[in-house]
Amino acid sequence: MRRSILAALVALAFVAAAHAAPRDKPQKAQALDLNKPLPEQVELIQKQLDDGETYAEIAAADRASVKESLGRLAAIVNENGGSLNPQQKTQLLNEQNTINQILSQAAADSRLVCRREAQIGSLRTTTQCKTVAERRRDAQEAQETMRRNPSGTFNKGS
Repeated sequence: MRRSILAALVALAFVAAAHAAPRDKPQKAQALDLNKPLPEQVELIQKQLDDGETYAEIAAADRASVKESLGRLAAIVNENGGSLNPQQKTQLLNEQNTINQILSQAAADSRLVCRREAQIGSLRTTTQCKTVAERRRDAQEAQETMRRNPSGTFNKGS
């Protein structure tokens, strides 16, 4: 009895240590800040959009919208060199808001979440890593399946 408790405590200590170990994180997605140099930020955002990891869950329409907004933003700044009238400042802030809103949602949806899950009928756990958006889609599919078949039973070929 004591050995099993001791073994469980040792296993728990290893799991806690592994969970607390620092992990290498990719470069965090950042919002557009008009107080920083714009060309560098536009280049970074373009690179993050194209790398397939940072904004992996961004829709094609949203990706195109961000690229168009970045182009309009750069055009406004390049056109006037830095002295903007109030209308242009408002336009600039609107473009910044659009970009930041789309990118922050895409970054949140693209975040990878790993969980230890046991397969049905097994006590052995495996690590299942999915993005937040993938987990949301899986949950919606499961709900839709249960909505279509509320009894929870399926026709097994009879």
